[in-house]
Amino acid sequence: MNFRVQLRNKRALLSLAVLVCAVMLVTGCSAGSGSGGKKTEEAVYLGVVGYGDEDKNIDNKNKFTYRFFVGGKEEIYSIDNGEREADGVYAYPIQNVLEEGRIYDLIVEDGCVKRVIPLDDNNEWIVAGVIEDKNAETGTIVVSGRRLTVTEETGVYRITCAAGGASAEPAKVQVGDSARVVINSNGKAANLYLMPVTPPYTPPVSGKPGERTLLNYLRTAMMPVGSCLYVYGGGWNWQNTKAGRTAVTIGMPSSWADFFGTQTADYIFRKRNTEDPDDPQHSYFPYQHYNEYYYAGADCSGYLGWVIYNVLNTESSHDGYVLTSTETAKDYAEKYWGTYTRDLVKPANHDTSAFLPGDIVSISGHVWLCLGTCDDGSILILHSSPSDSRTGGHGGGVQLTALGESAECEAYRLADQYMAQFCPEWYARYEVMLKNYANYADMMSDINAGKFSWDVSGAGVITDPDGLRAMRPGEVLRMIMQPENP
Repeated sequence: MNFRVQLRNKRALLSLAVLVCAVMLVTGCSAGSGSGGKKTEEAVYLGVVGYGDEDKNIDNKNKFTYRFFVGGKEEIYSIDNGEREADGVYAYPIQNVLEEGRIYDLIVEDGCVKRVIPLDDNNEWIVAGVIEDKNAETGTIVVSGRRLTVTEETGVYRITCAAGGASAEPAKVQVGDSARVVINSNGKAANLYLMPVTPPYTPPVSGKPGERTLLNYLRTAMMPVGSCLYVYGGGWNWQNTKAGRTAVTIGMPSSWADFFGTQTADYIFRKRNTEDPDDPQHSYFPYQHYNEYYYAGADCSGYLGWVIYNVLNTESSHDGYVLTSTETAKDYAEKYWGTYTRDLVKPANHDTSAFLPGDIVSISGHVWLCLGTCDDGSILILHSSPSDSRTGGHGGGVQLTALGESAECEAYRLADQYMAQFCPEWYARYEVMLKNYANYADMMSDINAGKFSWDVSGAGVITDPDGLRAMRPGEVLRMIMQPENP
């Protein structure tokens, strides 16, 4: 047991004992290595042992072992898989909390992790930020304005996150490094982890959880634009069966902005076919069909599921709305939320277009959200999609895109103007995408493809008191971005 935990007060230790007794009832833990007995450890999660190997796949994920950095060395543990759900698959409650490179308190019994407690930046035991000063004479450092004592017992480690697993190694404190410092009850540094610390992200526009209007729906949809990278399986759970933790989180998940902040224009969600795509050590694709990086970003259905959840709910962790992308439009109509059609015609102008603000379009392997049709017939859309960066990285994510004939179309100009003004870091990495109507409204490639339109009459789940359904994309963007109380 580490020094910080030993010094916690009796009330905290009693609460911990109650939690340990409770988690002992959970089933499904496979055998793993590690010392016997029960203990609590501070650890950094490093990833699945043998990540990407053929024998580490979705069919035997209940037998995985996992890498943790504990007290200066790597430990291999199994993890309690939880109870079986109705479909017979384990719930994997711990795997659905873990993020590579994050710090946790672990409750470990006989080499099996029974519970994890995230030590995030809001935790009382964590000081996060830039190391602003180092004083060898007093044995102190300053992190985010707070002076901390560093002793001979303080562990100093550099945590490096990369595709295929995180790593840790001993390091030295340098002014200017960013770090998370775990402190003990005396206020001294127990462990100091040198790692990226991204500042809290404030989106340029925010929705209101549970406000069921078309305007709030579109404001919510704009929140992750330019700050959430494309991760295939992102928004789904770790076992790839339904909505994951991020897609049932009220507000934008901090892990989306954190991951964007630690990547560059060279980010690769998956290598292209000409570059040996089955290379899990250099991209974030779920090669063996479990979502190790479910938390890092969102795919098209994970993003849309998060949007719907935040419009229809006010609390996190209820049932989600992440569905197979091609079937999303049809499924929403079957919930009696609106209408569904496959009878679509390429619009010639705004007045005759069937593509209205808020519509959801499912095509083979993709789903996107419509912001309306311009006077020239071009369509402005929102989606999470792969796209090439300005340096050739195959990444992308949540972004505005134009459906039109050329970069001269009105939808492209609107998307370019918005992304440049409100998402400058994204815009420095990625050009605005231009897609053609034939590919992005293809109803013939799959029998389940189609367009969903919300019933805003009052009989559905959302309304349109602001009249957005009749607006052009430029007007919609102005409505979205205007202050709520001008």
